[in-house]
Amino acid sequence: MSGFIFLSCILSVLLITSISAQDSPEEIRINEFLPNPSGDLESEWIELYYAADSAIDLSNYYIGDALGWEKISDTSMIIPGPAFIIMTQDKASFLDYYFGFEGVVIEPPGWKALNNSGGDKIRLGFIDTLAFDSFYYEKVFTDNRSWERYLDVHGVSFWGQSYDPTGSSPGRANNFNPFRPDGIQLRVSPDPFSPNGDGFEDIAVISYDMPPGNSFDLFIYDISGRKLKTIFESSQIIPGEIEWDGTDDYNQTLAVGIYILYARVNGDEDFDFKRTVVIAP
Repeated sequence: MSGFIFLSCILSVLLITSISAQDSPEEIRINEFLPNPSGDLESEWIELYYAADSAIDLSNYYIGDALGWEKISDTSMIIPGPAFIIMTQDKASFLDYYFGFEGVVIEPPGWKALNNSGGDKIRLGFIDTLAFDSFYYEKVFTDNRSWERYLDVHGVSFWGQSYDPTGSSPGRANNFNPFRPDGIQLRVSPDPFSPNGDGFEDIAVISYDMPPGNSFDLFIYDISGRKLKTIFESSQIIPGEIEWDGTDDYNQTLAVGIYILYARVNGDEDFDFKRTVVIAP
């Protein structure tokens, strides 16, 4: 009997190891979402992108907002990769609006409604519901225009509104705006912000848009000129937004005070821009 128990334990360990290796969280990510459907579209949706060539079992994953979680599937759901995977509040409404869509569309057994004002956070979790991928958005776009994720040449991830002519790009590569402003546009909200852990205005959202160039940098300095935080370095020229939690490159929360947000575009014509941001108590 003891030998049987030992063999069962070994088989259980091998099974768990196999599932974990196959469904590596690093291979799947949140890729696009639309939190405020309007007109003929009556359903929110979130797109995941699974990058591996192997299959993935989506029943191991959870999707949620800032307040809670829902399992993607109550039963085993094997999807071969690579694949775009649409999760939607109402599958019939999604397919009616995106007529002819032939990709993977899933209506999970539960859905956490996304906020259209005041911001919300989309989270993706693996088995134990701990988020390994998330994005906080502070605003929504009109006319069924989605939020899309972009990866630069260094694999740095950031977000911006879709510039696809249809307003979104479910099931296909994300689209960005080919038209660039004449100068650097840099905004911070809220400013001041207060990363003191009380849950109120802990995060600053930095919005940026850049003129043409080869790459851009975005750093944070103190008023004496010391570089404290590298947000982007040699990144692709794409508009977007990114969160800053008030920490430096060593993940230490900065002291109350005035800091300088510095952006630079590198190219045939160089641009730079500075603005202050305040950390409050």
